[in-house]
Amino acid sequence: MNERFEKFTNLISEIYRAIQKIKNEEMNNIGLKGKQVQCIYFLYNKDNATMTELVKMCGEDKGAISRTLKELQNENLIYIEENCDKKYKNPIKLTKKGEQIGEFVTNQISGILNSVGAKISLEDRNKLYEVLENILNELNKICVNYRG
Repeated sequence: MNERFEKFTNLISEIYRAIQKIKNEEMNNIGLKGKQVQCIYFLYNKDNATMTELVKMCGEDKGAISRTLKELQNENLIYIEENCDKKYKNPIKLTKKGEQIGEFVTNQISGILNSVGAKISLEDRNKLYEVLENILNELNKICVNYRG
């Protein structure tokens, strides 16, 4: 059992670290930060995302997304259409410069996914995602007990 725990947690941690390194290196090449990848990717590939939607899609808290959006605004990559009283419900859009970065990010992700997945069949990939979702669901059930 210890070996199973060690292997699983080490693999997940190493995969996470590798993804973070790739994000940081790729974004550093264009003068941005790795933590901005998710927001740029979703804004490029989804229409009219709001901060609330980005929080869900990126799996980050409101504070982290708010800081990232402020950085992207300062870089002139996004603008927020302020047509709602609640700032987290306003549509966020990429500028022309942001769209170029979004295309770059999406192309880089696509190339990396193709490279990494080249030797994994669609069936195996789907099974992997199914198993990971099952693990996540079970872990989330356990986590509920820790919240009070």
